[in-house]
Amino acid sequence: MINWYQRQKLIHQIGLIICVGFAVSFFLSLYLLSSEKSKSLTFLSSSGGIQRVISVVNILSQTPAELHHSIIQASSSSDLSLSITREPNIETNQDNNPEVAQLIERLRTAGINRVHLSLVQQARPILNMSEMHNTMMSGRPMRKMLYLATIDGSIRLSSGSWLNFSSGVREEITHWSTSVLILLSAAMLLTILISLFIIQKALAPVRALGKAAGEFAMNKKVSLVKTDGPQDLYPTIKAFNEMQLQLSDYIQQRSKLLAAISHDLRTPMTSLRLRLEFIEESDDKLQMQRTLSIMEKMLQATMRFAKDDNQIEERQSTDVNSLMQTIVDEYSEKNITVQYQGKEKLIENIPPLSTRRMVENLINNSIQYGGELNSISLNMAIDKKYLVIAVIDTGIGIDDSKLEEVVKPFTRLNTARDTDDSNVGLGLSITKSLANAYGGQLILEKNTPQGLIAKITISLGE
Repeated sequence: MINWYQRQKLIHQIGLIICVGFAVSFFLSLYLLSSEKSKSLTFLSSSGGIQRVISVVNILSQTPAELHHSIIQASSSSDLSLSITREPNIETNQDNNPEVAQLIERLRTAGINRVHLSLVQQARPILNMSEMHNTMMSGRPMRKMLYLATIDGSIRLSSGSWLNFSSGVREEITHWSTSVLILLSAAMLLTILISLFIIQKALAPVRALGKAAGEFAMNKKVSLVKTDGPQDLYPTIKAFNEMQLQLSDYIQQRSKLLAAISHDLRTPMTSLRLRLEFIEESDDKLQMQRTLSIMEKMLQATMRFAKDDNQIEERQSTDVNSLMQTIVDEYSEKNITVQYQGKEKLIENIPPLSTRRMVENLINNSIQYGGELNSISLNMAIDKKYLVIAVIDTGIGIDDSKLEEVVKPFTRLNTARDTDDSNVGLGLSITKSLANAYGGQLILEKNTPQGLIAKITISLGE
């Protein structure tokens, strides 16, 4: 039952809860009101009947015995049955009933001390013996008893006989009328329908969110959801719309990134490999082939990551210090000085090719934009669960206002100096993407007194 309920639509779940709640509330209220109404009518009928009985007793005490029968007949009615007998119909009192005690006290206040009272526990018609006798003697059909007894009693008269009485209330007023039940049911049904309508309108933005999310997932189509729904949903809708725009922008940038890598890197690398085949065998050729192989592996790893292919480079146990020293040595062979203070052997679980790619991107960026008097240093440290690699230069640096812009794809701050066609402004953006892929980030800060500090962090977790 619970599983079935949870599988239903939200509007159906809420509607079912409302219907059940209203039904329980309706019948419980009806029961309580009926119970209170019955108690109130019973007490009023009993109290009124006692008052009339007191009046009849006073009259009987002041009139001769031969008139008592006539007085009883005249005082009896459909809701109060009276009779005089030698023995009482009610022989004991309900001493444990507070209502009976209250009525007895009322009779004693009126001077009536010998009295037995009993509340009627089950509804029954009033037994008006006089009316039954007259009806039978006249041959008329017995009419339906429409009065229900509420209290029976016997009072000892001064003559020694007993006055028996039974008081009641009309049967139809003890029940809810059909019109009242219809109105209550109509009000309950109308309230449920209005509630469901309001809920349906309130859930419209949720349905719009689901539709927009489906369109974006299937077709990468941005569908902004209107923010004219309930105030509670406004932050969610606003955040969802912003997320769509940011993801769309991210996907466009990644598409441009893939196109640039495929066209600007793969083609010249293939050309280089072909040209290497015509060069005589030498150490330089072997070094160039090795470097070219490394570049191809970096390119493949980067493209797999950019395509959201989970086959990004696997982590390996790597001597980080040796990796950094290798990078520095290769730049030294190109007559580019990168200061690095080698440390003791440090084995960490990192992606070696991606780490190398990021470091070289930062160094190349510093070389290209640092200026003639620029000096570059490379630092490496462990900060908690992160490997922190910093490329620090003393060049012209980057303006604070452009630190965020410069990491976007195809952004080149000084296009006049970018004479190398191979530079398309992807270095920092690729570095940022790779760092994020391995649980880290790219951090750009101004160096003092001038220059730039570019840090990459890589999570050391498994």
